[in-house]
Amino acid sequence: MAAAEAERLCLTDLPGELLELILCCDVLGAADIGRVACTCRRLREACQPRGKVWRERFRLRWPSLLKYYSHTDSVSWLEEYKARHSAGLEAQRIVASFSKRFFSEHVPCDGFSDIETLGCPSHFFEDELMCILNMEGR
Repeated sequence: MAAAEAERLCLTDLPGELLELILCCDVLGAADIGRVACTCRRLREACQPRGKVWRERFRLRWPSLLKYYSHTDSVSWLEEYKARHSAGLEAQRIVASFSKRFFSEHVPCDGFSDIETLGCPSHFFEDELMCILNMEGR
């Protein structure tokens, strides 16, 4: 009887803490977590925007940024993840345009003006610049 019961157990039958631990696994990406959260109410609750799963996803992707947050802050880690990701894409777009704008005869003095319109914390952009500078092959 016990073997038959074990065969019927699903992921959603696990205790919340164990479910969070599994979802915090570093092999899962943000897209994976988003897909898991769309499957059912139990998994959506495990992947709460302010919960451990999105905090861990943020920490794994951008560990140097956690110093800007207090443990007592009520942070929507999903929104922070989205904002940092968007800032990174915009920073990459701006840096990619430098070769066209800055290596010509006319160098515009407003080359970094796009940064001010990002609408996110400046440390997100600084972090992305550091990632770009530290990339191999750059």
